[in-house]
Amino acid sequence: MKFRLTYNPLKNFIKAVAFFAVILISWNSSAQAEFTTWGNMTGIQVDNQLMEFNSSLAVENQWGDIWRTRKEGQEIDFKRNGNKKIFSYKMGEIEWTNSIESTGKGTAKVEISFRSPKDTIIDGAYYSIALPEEFGPETTFSFIAPEKISLQDINTNTSEAQYKAPANGVVIQSPTRKLTVNFAKPTEVIIRSGSNENTSLKLDFVLASGNIPANKTFSNTFNIEAEGDIDTSALNLKIYPEQEGDKFAGIGGNFRLQNAKTDPQVIDYSLENLRVAWSRVEMPWREWHQNENEDPLAEARKGNLHPKVKAAMEMAQRLDRQGIPVILAAWFAPEWAIIGEPFKGKHPDGSMGNPLELSKKEKIYESLTSYILFLKEEYGVKTVMFSFNESDLGIDVRQTAEEHNELIKELGRKFRQEGLETKFLLGDTADANGWDFTTLASTDPESIPFIGGVSFHSWRGWTPENLLKWADISNRVDAPLFIGEGSIDAGAWRYPQIFEEPTYALDEIDVYLKILRTATPLTILQWQLTADYSVMSGGGIFGNYEDELYPTQRFFNLKQLGSTPEGVFAIPITADKDEVTAAAFGDQSKGNYTIHLVNRGATRNVDLTGIPSTVKSMDLYITNKNSGFEKVKSVPVKNGNAKFLLEGASYVSLFSTN
Repeated sequence: MKFRLTYNPLKNFIKAVAFFAVILISWNSSAQAEFTTWGNMTGIQVDNQLMEFNSSLAVENQWGDIWRTRKEGQEIDFKRNGNKKIFSYKMGEIEWTNSIESTGKGTAKVEISFRSPKDTIIDGAYYSIALPEEFGPETTFSFIAPEKISLQDINTNTSEAQYKAPANGVVIQSPTRKLTVNFAKPTEVIIRSGSNENTSLKLDFVLASGNIPANKTFSNTFNIEAEGDIDTSALNLKIYPEQEGDKFAGIGGNFRLQNAKTDPQVIDYSLENLRVAWSRVEMPWREWHQNENEDPLAEARKGNLHPKVKAAMEMAQRLDRQGIPVILAAWFAPEWAIIGEPFKGKHPDGSMGNPLELSKKEKIYESLTSYILFLKEEYGVKTVMFSFNESDLGIDVRQTAEEHNELIKELGRKFRQEGLETKFLLGDTADANGWDFTTLASTDPESIPFIGGVSFHSWRGWTPENLLKWADISNRVDAPLFIGEGSIDAGAWRYPQIFEEPTYALDEIDVYLKILRTATPLTILQWQLTADYSVMSGGGIFGNYEDELYPTQRFFNLKQLGSTPEGVFAIPITADKDEVTAAAFGDQSKGNYTIHLVNRGATRNVDLTGIPSTVKSMDLYITNKNSGFEKVKSVPVKNGNAKFLLEGASYVSLFSTN
């Protein structure tokens, strides 16, 4: 099933919804296994409730050190083959393949294999399952034993083992949960407890140990069945509309141009089918001023403009003409402006990128200013803010907190001298852990006048504690908070088929709601609204030429979140179920209210209270693996109360209709 793209927004959107539904129905609708983007299972859904556990692959060396698969901890590739999700890893020299397949209600088949390209010795290679708190002191283990065992069957040299014996399978049961794991081949089972890895119980299923001959493949298949009590008890929600907080402008997008063939169609579709409130565009500084001895502004005025610079400026102009504020972010600096040769990856000391050559500070300031001046002069674009992308990490340009602060106040003064109102995006850090990078600038009275916003990227570190710190920083400098790059796995471009997994889509929007609820940013700028990390598929994106361009579940998540009325305020909301993430917005003066919910549990009834008396009904929309921003019903509101059914494993929003 394919459709031809036209760019009539309403007509195109209706076609997209229909296509999306067909695509989703073609997927295995009974898919139950849940997993991270790096292939560790997080559990198996039963009636939309996740029966949690955490799997990993592990290697234990001769000294007892264990290396487990984790986020950004190993090289990964990901492919789909029918209903199989196939992860390939390289952990040191050892090469792994991990295949996950949902096989029915509450069941999954996991096929593991590994090999080493050279002879090696290990204490053990494992497929591991860590059990959650539901498996407490009353947990029992029943082993499906082989007919007989020998001493050679119990040979893994491992530490901290409370139990160790070969088996054909194991049944793990607590008062509320049951997990059955059957092995295709008899396997030694190691039970560990009291570890330092935040879990009370871990089972390691041994794939091999001892001498590992070069290029010999070791493998096993694990059939897993999860059972347990389904919590369908009602969810109680309450909003507090009188406590209006920070404004929410809506969703934004990054428009860093990297794919000349596939970017334009995605940009067109996004701008015509989403309400984009803010934008972030690359400043190709390296291409703007390649020759230190040339005046880049004079060269540009003579028409000598690098194609990449021209494309970036035209992108900024298009957004500006649509009334979308433009933030500029610089990735790569000219070679003359940095210390050392341009560097990617990690230096021996663990640092990344290149520092600016501060002995050429004045020339650097002049160069950056000239770009913004020309963008204003020739393209009519008012640059609202500027930043170096992830300079705390040194993804390209690396700065210390002191250098970040100095840049803001010194370049800020330069901007004003040249008649520019451009301010700075404080931080723009690689993740939410980088809040301390902003401390100096956010407390320096000379820098604060030049700070237009505060920013972090949502790839990592979105703990409640970190989110509150970012909210505090925003309040300290009296400037709005931005999520400069929104998504959840910075390495996912290496295995892009993961973007179409329902698990990824639900995880991403769940993180967004957690950020919106706690940190109350002005906007989340999706990374990206181009073909890179795309919320679209087909049309050649990531090599998919079989299908024409179509929106994925992640697109409809953005569509739904972006349908929040512009300029509403964050308001508190309470929910009495941990499986549900909630965020709420309202505007008493206009009577607009929106409730966003991600339900990671089972389908349940909801009792929502605290709604103002002016609201008489709310429209309920849903996005999940079967529906894309689909209106389900209008929910009546009586005496400030609304009752409705919240579907499991879904993103649901209610919009007041007054």
